Amino acid sequence: MAVRAFFIMSAQKDKSQISNLIRLLDDRDGYVRNQVRDQLIEIGEDALPFLEMAERTENPVLQTMARDVIQAILPAQLGEKFRQLALSARGSDLNLEAGIKLLSEFGHPISEPEEITLFLDRLAAKLKNHLTGDDSPDKTVQALTQFLFVDENFSGNDSNYLDPDNSYFNKVLQRKTGLPITLSVLCVLVARRLNLPIVGVGLPGHYIVKYALPAHPVFFDPFHKGRILQREDCIQIVNRAGFHFEEHHLSQSTHRETLVRMMNNLVAAYNQTGDVKKSQQLKEYIGILLNSPQSFSTKSP
Repeated sequence: MAVRAFFIMSAQKDKSQISNLIRLLDDRDGYVRNQVRDQLIEIGEDALPFLEMAERTENPVLQTMARDVIQAILPAQLGEKFRQLALSARGSDLNLEAGIKLLSEFGHPISEPEEITLFLDRLAAKLKNHLTGDDSPDKTVQALTQFLFVDENFSGNDSNYLDPDNSYFNKVLQRKTGLPITLSVLCVLVARRLNLPIVGVGLPGHYIVKYALPAHPVFFDPFHKGRILQREDCIQIVNRAGFHFEEHHLSQSTHRETLVRMMNNLVAAYNQTGDVKKSQQLKEYIGILLNSPQSFSTKSP
């Protein structure tokens, strides 16, 4: 017991000490297990590689304890990352791509967020071959939507709209299906790599995108294979969602608004399935983003 107490009281971020703590996770003494758990949670990110190895052992008790500690560390770790993301904006808009990668980490902790960037880079490189450089806005939108929604076969998930994976970008890229907002973000992030002025538009009830021209913007709907929308179509979408149309509904959504809206969609999905813990955690992250120096209102989905 004295040896165990030594490890519990003195463990810092030293690798050998973390390893020693890991070995005590399946101790027969419940008090020891709880103290070790608390120490590993306090150590945080540095303990994760060791915990992931413990999770892959054949010891079922150690597996369970390691998984429990990982699930306790990750939300706090991600909360700090969301806080840093919000603060890094410094009065301007935040980095949307960084935000969707953090969100994917929440939904799929063992995913590789950088794979999202690499996938988007590859899509942009392919799309570039379909553009001449002097295309009109209409032809550019046509090339983008043909490439993403016909050649690459991305589509809206009509059959399982409330599936949380429709909101996690790593899964959207993998399965090539998602919600209006995630497919719109796909268009925005691919276009950004080619310096195309395509931005998100958060209509109430249905997120779309537009080629942003001051006089004659081109609106289109990624959820429906890039269908071109006239202004009257956009007004009908707003009205069907139960809102009175106002001109600002056609304005560009900020990245912060977009990320929060994606998170609110996940809150609704998890409330539907009864996963209160995930819903509550996402609400905390939303609070972090909205309580930073610059905050914005939200709509949905």
